[in-house]
Amino acid sequence: MNDNTHVAVARLNRLAAQLIRSGDGPLSSGAVSATVNSLEEERRRASFDVKLLTNILDGGAEWTDMKEFLFGVIENDPVLRDDNRFDMTRQETRERTMEKIAHIMKTYTSGGGVGAGKTAKTEEEKAQRKAEKAASKVPGPRDKMSITFWSLMSLYDPSWATRIGVHFGLFWGAISGQGTKEQIKKFSYDVQRGRIFGCYAMTELGHGSYIQGFETTATLDKTKDEWIINSPTETSTKWWIGMAGQTATHSVVFARLIVDGKDHGVHSFMVQIRDTTTGEPLPGIEVGDCGAKMGRNGLDNGYIQYHNVKIPRQDMLMRWAQVTKEGEYIKPPKAQLSYGALITGRVSILNDSANWVKKALTISLRYSAVRRQFPSAENPNEESKILDYATHQMRLLPILAASYAYHFTSDQLNKHYESLLQDLERGDISALAGVHATSAGLKAFGTWWCNESLEVTRQCLGGHGYSSYAGISPLLADFAVNCSWEGDNTVLAQQTAKFLIKSLRKVQSGKKMSGFESYMNIAKDMDFSQKWNVSAIEDVLDADQQIKAFQHLVIFVASKISIIMEEESKKGRNKQQVWSSVMAEQVFLSRVHCDYYVLHCFINAIRDVEDAKVARSLTNMRNLHALVTLEKYVSHLLESGFVNGKQTEFIRRQIRNMCPVVRQDAIPLVDAFNFPDFILNSPLGRYDGEVYKNYFERVKAAPNAVGRAHYWDKVIRPMTTAPPKAKKQVDPSVQRQL
Repeated sequence: MNDNTHVAVARLNRLAAQLIRSGDGPLSSGAVSATVNSLEEERRRASFDVKLLTNILDGGAEWTDMKEFLFGVIENDPVLRDDNRFDMTRQETRERTMEKIAHIMKTYTSGGGVGAGKTAKTEEEKAQRKAEKAASKVPGPRDKMSITFWSLMSLYDPSWATRIGVHFGLFWGAISGQGTKEQIKKFSYDVQRGRIFGCYAMTELGHGSYIQGFETTATLDKTKDEWIINSPTETSTKWWIGMAGQTATHSVVFARLIVDGKDHGVHSFMVQIRDTTTGEPLPGIEVGDCGAKMGRNGLDNGYIQYHNVKIPRQDMLMRWAQVTKEGEYIKPPKAQLSYGALITGRVSILNDSANWVKKALTISLRYSAVRRQFPSAENPNEESKILDYATHQMRLLPILAASYAYHFTSDQLNKHYESLLQDLERGDISALAGVHATSAGLKAFGTWWCNESLEVTRQCLGGHGYSSYAGISPLLADFAVNCSWEGDNTVLAQQTAKFLIKSLRKVQSGKKMSGFESYMNIAKDMDFSQKWNVSAIEDVLDADQQIKAFQHLVIFVASKISIIMEEESKKGRNKQQVWSSVMAEQVFLSRVHCDYYVLHCFINAIRDVEDAKVARSLTNMRNLHALVTLEKYVSHLLESGFVNGKQTEFIRRQIRNMCPVVRQDAIPLVDAFNFPDFILNSPLGRYDGEVYKNYFERVKAAPNAVGRAHYWDKVIRPMTTAPPKAKKQVDPSVQRQL
């Protein structure tokens, strides 16, 4: 045989090895272990202790243990686990999701955990009871256990997380954050035990981000001491309201507060919308489902119209703003206090963004280490892992590096938020504006990054990425809404930029900034003729130089925007027109600031790592992330004069150098995320690498995978059994013309 024949035979053998079935059946087992061996060889060459890195990501070994316990709770609970979710109808998915919520409230909250009521005899049972008791805090305050369980369930069932998030995070969060002590006491038990289910009736058919444009009204009837809640127009219909479609019994509705004809702006009110026994809408309430949507089919998004619904005056949430029986309106002591409630969702969404990308990366990178395509020049008798191709590395490895960067950023933002909550309880709002602005930008760019990354990881599965069973396309469908809810991303980015520009002007006027924006203080004495202190290719790997490049870029862009605004102001334009003239530039400034903050958090996290091998692997990823991000801004860095052409070439060459370095640890790095197979819910991302056998079995187990179509007799059979038509005789002269 010639060389080409040898290659062809080897190719056929390897193809058979990929498709072959193990165990009984017409095909013999044997070569199937090649895919398993592919992952094993990746793990054998890990440059660090994977378990140690997992502990670092989780915040300590005890939290890794707790996460693994909670994974076990979900995996072994027959109600919580449903691996066949991809094959359910919309109504089946919704019913199943509510069954999980009812089950959790009964088993994990009311009863104190799985196995409650039984006496713990062994130390192992005592430890289990302790963990279950901790897990029973799921819907409670913002303790780490609650957040951890919520986060894990969000990875497994996004619709569940959204439903319970609407009820406890938004609905109860509004009551506990905006309600009086009496209101909190009145509703606490019923909310916690599911005696009522709530929704957050904020956005309207005609308005979303522009809250001031809401049309729903709450008019005080002083003679009856009641509010009259009304939807005066079609566009005032509350729209996309989670849980409203079929589930919620009560709503926190945002409406314009009107007393004696005077509009005091949008405030929140507690309004019941369904009978808690029958589930039927109450008089004056028109409520329904918004129908088919892109993803999260277990969540019943709906619409609500209020037709002159009367509620007691005391059902306005009056912790900060109040209205007396006489109709006197009392302003909140500090308008900024309402910001706190807006930050909660943005912090959790950033955490979800990092986690969802980590899940998709685990699937895509493991598959990339198993899938082989085309022989290499070095070894013509063996196909190469697609992970060994430079093009594949450039698609996935920067996302891997960014996922670690966003993980540590999410941790840091959560710490800032917890600290902020404590400050607000003391009445200290000094850090509020900074946390609000940066969390807004991170929500925007974190969700955009996640959405784009999920699509890249899906495409890197090749044709299999189009299958729901591969596990990434459902993630993409379920995640996309994060770019829209909790604030439109473009609007949020502009909020961040406005804060930065105002901070820059304060610094230039002699004030000193603190918190997130403290680096802006260097703007006071910044010399824009200063150059990047990089003279050799190795210098671009220096963390301080990377940070300096980002700081310079933020201040350069902010300064340019400030100059443009001054020029526009001199033309006689009003304040709103001036800000509107630089909208696109604001979004860009916000992006640069957020990229700086993410890198800053990544660098600080690595400095806290004590193990040298783990720190080195993280540093390799930090360099790849920093340089890939800087490369996006090369034109602006050149424009500012901070870098030169040779230095930009250093950046690109080091990106090429870093990809193969990170590639060596790629599988151990996703292993460190520590996602069990049932959470991944993807045969292509299995830990053992047994990809093709399990993929094939998953497909065959799907409903109606085999057998004839149920519509065969109705649609197909009439066509296949139709008698042939008699041929028409064509005139010879016409046939010649044709």
